[in-house]
Amino acid sequence: MWIIRWILIALMILVILGFALQNQSETVTVTLLKWQSPVLPLYVLLYLSFAAGLLFWVLISALSILKLKGEKMKLQRENKRITLELTRMRNANIEEDVEPTEIDEPAPPEEPKV
Repeated sequence: MWIIRWILIALMILVILGFALQNQSETVTVTLLKWQSPVLPLYVLLYLSFAAGLLFWVLISALSILKLKGEKMKLQRENKRITLELTRMRNANIEEDVEPTEIDEPAPPEEPKV
């Protein structure tokens, strides 16, 4: 399996080098608002924009992962609280928790008939 990975990495490097060598003569400048970049080969700007996109993706993914981990911890705390409550309810003595109601009160004794 490791040999397949190395072959794919070598092919990717060859494709990247081939792209860079074919686009050496192409030069461009980028104007962003009032800032203007120096004249650079096209492949340099493409690699820089790709790297910036990867960095943006990593930051957004990290924020998403942190948010999900926080939600997971909150749900775990809630689950633990509910589990403890359920355990206390299972172990509680039924007679201690039941309060008398109108139905549970004893009926008054009947008067003797003469």
